[in-house]
Amino acid sequence: MSLGYGVIGLGRISGRHIDSIERLEGGRLAAVADANEEKAQRVATAREGEIAAYTDYRGLLADPGVEVAVVLVPTHLHREVSVAAMDAGRHVICEKAMAPSVADCMAMIEARDRNGVKLMIAHSTRFQPQALTARRLVEEGAIGRVIACDAHFTAGATQPGEVPEDFWRFKAGAAGHGYVVNFGCHYIDTARAITGADPVAVSGHVGNRFSQGVIPEDHYVIAALCEPDVTITIAQYGTLATYRTPSSGYVIFGTTGMIEATGHAGGVLLSAAGDETREVAPDPALRAETAWDREHRGFHRSIIDDVPEPVTGEDAMKNIEWATAAYLSSERGCRVDLPLCEEDCAYCGPCLEETLPPARDA
Repeated sequence: MSLGYGVIGLGRISGRHIDSIERLEGGRLAAVADANEEKAQRVATAREGEIAAYTDYRGLLADPGVEVAVVLVPTHLHREVSVAAMDAGRHVICEKAMAPSVADCMAMIEARDRNGVKLMIAHSTRFQPQALTARRLVEEGAIGRVIACDAHFTAGATQPGEVPEDFWRFKAGAAGHGYVVNFGCHYIDTARAITGADPVAVSGHVGNRFSQGVIPEDHYVIAALCEPDVTITIAQYGTLATYRTPSSGYVIFGTTGMIEATGHAGGVLLSAAGDETREVAPDPALRAETAWDREHRGFHRSIIDDVPEPVTGEDAMKNIEWATAAYLSSERGCRVDLPLCEEDCAYCGPCLEETLPPARDA
């Protein structure tokens, strides 16, 4: 069965999705939409076949050739566009982060259920070869029972004059676009996928060391107590210069060994008690396709065979709950337990820098 895909939002990540759709057996690109008419027309005319171009996503949703909506708009628009797509009877695959608040995530899940469609959040990092290899080793018991995961990353701190006027991700304060929710949701999602653990309490520090007045935050350190008895720590640090960080990534500790899924190479390092540390290469099949290929193939199968999506709305919402709890913990100076209360579910993140320009809708 062939499904027609409509891509809404043609920013930097759109090329990854479009390429995967065009490689997908049983999938075809039917339409694209972007507020920039020239961009939409350029993408459509660059491909063979009749691909419709729209400047309003509502026109795309009304196109009878579109059965799957690929929502790639800024995070603060995810709820609006995804709910509209599902109310139009379209299946939806939406880019991470799922939404700025847990309440928005719940609204997206409710739209899925009332329309009987599929909803997947595109957390591509968990589909990378390193993450899948680490998960396989955990499932095989290579390090005994998992007790912790420690992950850290760097990103260049943003200085005045370095942000393009149309770069939406830094324009809306932290309401879906701060480091914690926009990058951190990827990291906690992958840590959860590798360890099989879910946070039940979060303690966090969120700060802005070098980027005041430009972006809402440039570093954070967040620790989560999880079920089963696992600790996950995620940290991201803003730096004034880009430099090589081969240790960035995930280190998973077990009762009898550890796995390093870091930037050292293509595989992972396995250190088990009594054995020499060795590199474990990913299955060659994992190199044959991209993470985006895997997520689109899995979502297509969930539609055709009516099985659960590879990343369900409920699953992805846990990442937003983690991010929300981290912001609240940093603000309140205390641990935040999960699940969140109803009032906290509506929280969209702090505005740490009131001088930031307003958000753009496109």
